[in-house]
Amino acid sequence: MSLGTPDCTPKCRSLEHAEEVIAALTSGSDGRLRTYLSAHCHNAATLRDSYGRTALHLAASLGKRDLLQWLLDSKHADLLVKDKESGWTALHRSIFYGQIHCLMTLIKHGGQLSIQDKEGLSVLDLTMKDRPTHVVFRNTDPTEVYTWGSNTNFSLGHGNQESRHRPEIVDLFSRSGVYVKQVVLCKFHSVFLSQKGQVYTCGHGQGGRLGHGDEQTYLVPRIVDGLLSHQCSQIAAARDHTVVLTEEGYVYTFGLNTHYQLGLSPPLASSQIPKQVSCKALKGRMVIGVAAGRFHTVLWTRDAVYTVGLNGGQLGYLLEPNGEKCVTAPRQVSALHHKYVNIAMAAASHGATVCVTEKGDVYLLVDYQCKKLASKQLNLKKVLVSGGSLDHRVYPQVLHDGGGEKLVILALDEAGRVSNMILKN
Repeated sequence: MSLGTPDCTPKCRSLEHAEEVIAALTSGSDGRLRTYLSAHCHNAATLRDSYGRTALHLAASLGKRDLLQWLLDSKHADLLVKDKESGWTALHRSIFYGQIHCLMTLIKHGGQLSIQDKEGLSVLDLTMKDRPTHVVFRNTDPTEVYTWGSNTNFSLGHGNQESRHRPEIVDLFSRSGVYVKQVVLCKFHSVFLSQKGQVYTCGHGQGGRLGHGDEQTYLVPRIVDGLLSHQCSQIAAARDHTVVLTEEGYVYTFGLNTHYQLGLSPPLASSQIPKQVSCKALKGRMVIGVAAGRFHTVLWTRDAVYTVGLNGGQLGYLLEPNGEKCVTAPRQVSALHHKYVNIAMAAASHGATVCVTEKGDVYLLVDYQCKKLASKQLNLKKVLVSGGSLDHRVYPQVLHDGGGEKLVILALDEAGRVSNMILKN
């Protein structure tokens, strides 16, 4: 690298300079490269070589995050510029070469994951394109758990309160040889289900939401002893309670029961250990799935859906004529009881419930109604719902007349595509 005063102007478009800049970026430290770019060309951050590549493209490809940050902050490099060969932006290049730290920097500077290349592939599509098509992941394959984010409530399971800005492995499972097949993270606690059907929880234990028989805080995941005699198949959780389904079709709940969301009879204020939900309305039907919102719990069999808890419109039926605001025992949603309706899956948020049938019909329980959102969505693998609004009049101390949160419904299909379902009035 030869250093000196640039022999060009701020409007330089020299292809020779561009080729020299791109070549220089393949070696040298970030600090030395910054000095070289500043001294070699007035327009080093904008120049494009014969392939349409800029300095930002190369920095993203090579994982030079400090240089990339300098190009964005000091040189105002355009992160949406596409190269000529494939139409890739710096974001495409960072994900293709596995430079996740550079991708995160680009996103923080306004980079869009949805921007497409010449083949119509977004940044996320590119991560799926080159995966081995002959390899099929099975639930019995070895798995490891990584968590990251805010750890104020000890929900990450790392043994301390430090937040994680990058994914870090949960040591307890890796050291113990425990493979996890399902994870549910909530505001105050996390729930983990192992491949062998054991349930682990960590976080704040107030109200008994961890199921350990006390209200202590647990920094690392601890096995729920009260479920050791069962092989559990599915877990669900919300802010204050946890729901577990066993292989035999039994449902266990624990945590706060302020809104009767535990579905226990007789009702308790809370349960610090797992207790079985006894539901006469099931009439011998086997429960195959569970979901949980902050104020309610959802159970479903092959041909029926049951909800229990505070009825703010998300349970699927009208308010009680006698003014009762809560449903204390699981009750069947009659609007979904049809001869040819078979339930495939369901999901719950604090203000809504979504159900999907085997024929691909998608229903939304909200505003005391059962609304059909879509038909023949036959390849859905998973559905999630967030937000929604509840009738604030049923519990004005907690629910405010603010219109609720925006309702978002996401669906994952077997091809790995995620779509957003919009409610059409």
